[in-house]
Amino acid sequence: SKELEAESIIVFDEAHNIDSVCIEALSVTINERGLEQATRSLGRLSSEISRLKSSDSQRLQQEYQNLLNGLIDQGLLNASNN
Repeated sequence: SKELEAESIIVFDEAHNIDSVCIEALSVTINERGLEQATRSLGRLSSEISRLKSSDSQRLQQEYQNLLNGLIDQGLLNASNN
């Protein structure tokens, strides 16, 4: 807590229960429907990532070609080096 001093000592009177309290606090229940929805969402996400990779790859290739053409037009690069 923000109200505790740096030198504070905390005593857990029920320390023998702390492990089960932590497990309970960090546990989730997943049912089959939720798992199926998550699986569908991951499939859609994977498809979208693939689409973006393809799109970005095409754009990057086009920008690279534009850069090469600009260097060739300026006489800074020999067209045979392309």
